[in-house]
Amino acid sequence: MTLKDLTKDLHQQAESTQFMRALFDGKLNPEVWIDFTFQKTLFYNTIEGAAGSCRLLHDLPGILRGFKIYQDYCVMTSNSSTRYHYRPSVTDYHNYILSINKEPDLIMAHLYVWHMGDLYGGQMIKRLVQGSHIALDFENKELLIQNIRAKLNVETMGQEARRAFEWSIKILKEYDNTAEPEHQ
Repeated sequence: MTLKDLTKDLHQQAESTQFMRALFDGKLNPEVWIDFTFQKTLFYNTIEGAAGSCRLLHDLPGILRGFKIYQDYCVMTSNSSTRYHYRPSVTDYHNYILSINKEPDLIMAHLYVWHMGDLYGGQMIKRLVQGSHIALDFENKELLIQNIRAKLNVETMGQEARRAFEWSIKILKEYDNTAEPEHQ
C-alpha cells in the first residue's frame, strides 16, 4: 500500500469541501483564493523550514514554495487595501508543525501532502482560478515527484500523512459559506 492509497479517503473528503467544490466549478470567490494564498504563506514556510532543518531538501531542487506563494499573494493584492489575518486553524497547524519539527518522517509526510498537491492538482488550479500562480510553476516537476516518492515510507509516514490531510480539511472547512461569490 502507498501513501496515496492510505490517504485516498481523506483526499476525497478534502476535494468535497465547499471550498474545493467552488474551485472545481469555477465559482470560487477571488477574495477567498487570495485569503487562502495568504494562509499558505505561514504553513508552507513552517513545513519547509522544518524540512530544511531535518535535511530533507538537498535532493529536491526547486521544491520551496513559501516565498513563491508570498509573491503570488503580493501580485494579487497589489491594488488592494484589504488586510488578511491568519485563521485559527492555520495558526494551530503552524504550531503543530513546530511541535514535530525535529521528526524528519513526520515533516516529510506534510511536505508530501501539500507539495505533491501542487505538483499535480496545482496544474489544474492554474486553469480554474484567476490570479498569480508563480508558486505552481515548477522547472523540474518530474525529478521532484521522483525524489519525493523515493523518500516515502508508509510505515513511518502513513499516520502523519493522514493527519496532514485532516489539517487541510480543517483549514478548507473554515471557508464554508464564504467560498462562492455573492449572488447579485
